Amino acid sequence: MDKLKKVLKIVGLVAALAVVAFIAYAFYVNWQIKSGNLVKANNRWYTKAEWNQYLESIKVGPQYVEAPAVNTPEEVYAKFREALLKNDIEGALNELRPDKREKYREAALNDKEKFEKWVKSLPEVITKDSIDGNHAYYDVDYGTDNKNTAIFRKNLNGVWQIDAI
Repeated sequence: MDKLKKVLKIVGLVAALAVVAFIAYAFYVNWQIKSGNLVKANNRWYTKAEWNQYLESIKVGPQYVEAPAVNTPEEVYAKFREALLKNDIEGALNELRPDKREKYREAALNDKEKFEKWVKSLPEVITKDSIDGNHAYYDVDYGTDNKNTAIFRKNLNGVWQIDAI
């Protein structure tokens, strides 16, 4: 009988410790939720880092908003080319996406000879490859065997701008 009492005491003590551990864990999880370190979404628990990564992966930015176009990529290219031929660098830069302007400004200033050669090689007409929502791809024929693509993106206001050329 004493052995049975000892076993029951040990089992009771282990069960009590398990209950205390479960309660402590529940309080810890509750604290993590209240502090924003755990987020439940889509029937799943995320840590703060996982949640931020998830939000970043589904982020819908301006490139997914389709505004009616107020110009065409062909018009943008024509203005860009014309401005460069008139040596109006700032006018040409206005046809580029704002985040690309500095890169092209540096190219124009750092190697003027190479830049001028490139400007003279720009064809008068570009050929449409495809338009997919706010992105347009055009072939720029420099007279070489290589395929050269100009990429245009439409902004929130429906204005097409050069993304890469």
